[in-house]
Amino acid sequence: MKTKRSGSSFNSLNSERKLESLFLFTTGKCNAKCAMCFYANDMEKKAPDLSFGDIKKISETAGPFKRLWLSGGEPTLREDLPEIIEMFYRNNHITDINFPTNGIKTDRVVSWLQRLRRNCPDSNISISVSLDGFGKTHDTQRGVTSFYRAAETLKKIDDHFRDDGHVIKNIATVITKYNIEEIIDFVTWVYGRFNVSTHTIEAARGLTREAGVKVLTEKSLRDIQDTIAPFYPLYAKRIGAGMNAIGRGLTKFFYVGLMRTMYNIRAANLEKPSCWNMDCTAGETTLVIDYDGRFRSCELREPIGSVKDYDCDVQRILHGEAMKKEIEAIGHGYRANCWCTHGCWIMSSITFNPGKMIGMMIKSNREIKRLVRPVTVNEAVLRELEDKYRIDRDKLAAIGLIAVPADAVRAGVA
Repeated sequence: MKTKRSGSSFNSLNSERKLESLFLFTTGKCNAKCAMCFYANDMEKKAPDLSFGDIKKISETAGPFKRLWLSGGEPTLREDLPEIIEMFYRNNHITDINFPTNGIKTDRVVSWLQRLRRNCPDSNISISVSLDGFGKTHDTQRGVTSFYRAAETLKKIDDHFRDDGHVIKNIATVITKYNIEEIIDFVTWVYGRFNVSTHTIEAARGLTREAGVKVLTEKSLRDIQDTIAPFYPLYAKRIGAGMNAIGRGLTKFFYVGLMRTMYNIRAANLEKPSCWNMDCTAGETTLVIDYDGRFRSCELREPIGSVKDYDCDVQRILHGEAMKKEIEAIGHGYRANCWCTHGCWIMSSITFNPGKMIGMMIKSNREIKRLVRPVTVNEAVLRELEDKYRIDRDKLAAIGLIAVPADAVRAGVA
C-alpha cells in the first residue's frame, strides 16, 4: 500500500525562532572505527550514556518541536532507541526523524523501522545509511568490513518500504583521502544501483580520528559539486514521481535549490570563514545533547553545560544564562566568525531565513541549469564500474541488487 509523505519541517518557512531541532547523541558506543569521525575523542571518554529516565525528562520538558536528529556513536547500539523515539513522538509531536546508521545491523534497522511506522504513523523517517566508496575503500575508511552489509541494509529497506512515502531513504558519503579519486564514479554507481531519494557528499569536519584524512580544498570540492550537478535533477525527478506537474516542478525547485545552496555554503567555508548570507540560528532553534548529558548549541562548538545540572529540563537550558551567553557569542554566526560546513545546521537555519532562502534557491537553480548535461547510467556502465573497482557481483546478486548471473543459474547456484 502506497503512503504519501506528510509535511516536513523543511517544507515550511518560519519566522518565529524557537526550538525546532533536537540533536540527540543516543550512545557513546560504536561498532566502527571511522577514520574521519569527529566524535572519536568524546567516545573515548567512555562515559555512561544518559539513562532512559534522563531522556524522559528531556522529552517531557522540551515542548513541541519538529525534528529529532539522532546521532552517536552508532544509534542502533542503543537497545531502547525505539522507545525513546516513540516517547518524543507522543510528548513532542515530532514530524521528522533523522536516523543515521552505518548499516551493519541490517535486521535491526528494518525491524525498528517497521515498529516506528506502526507506532509513529504521522512522522517522516529519514533513514541515512553511510556508504563511503567501492568495496575496500568503504571498509578502509570505516575501519571495519561492512560494505556489503551496508548495501544489503539499503536493499532490504527498499524492499520493505519502497512504496511508503514516510520512509525517506538516503546515502551519506564523507570525502577523504581514501575515496576522493573515485567519488565521481561512486556517485554514478550509487544512483544506478540504489533506489534512494538523496545521496549527500560530506566534507569531513572537526578533529578527525585519523590525522591527514582531510584533503578537500574549496576548489576541489566545487569541482566535484559541479561534476555531480546533473544528478540533482535526477533525484528530484525520482522524488517527484507520481506527483502532478505542479508538484514535480516545486519538488525540483526546492530539492535542487536546497542541495546546491548547502553545497555552496559548505565549499565557501571549507578553508576559511565565509558569510552564509543568512543567520545561523544555532542555540535559538537547535539544541545538541551529547550521549553523556553535556549540551551545546551546535555540534562544532564546545559544550556549555550538562543537562544534569538543570535536572534535564530543556526549557531551563534554553532560557538559562549559559545558552543566552552562547547565542550572544555566536551572534547569528557573524560575531563568532563561524567556520561551518555542517549540512544539518545549514539546512536547519535556512528555513528560518525565508526571504533569503528563496533568493539563494533561485540562484542555485540557475547554476544547476548551466551545469546540467546528459548522463548515462545503464547496466553496461554499472558493470564497467564494478569491474573497475573489483566489486563482487556474486555478493551483489545474493543481496538482490543485481540479477543472478546466467552462468550461476546454469551451475545451479541460484
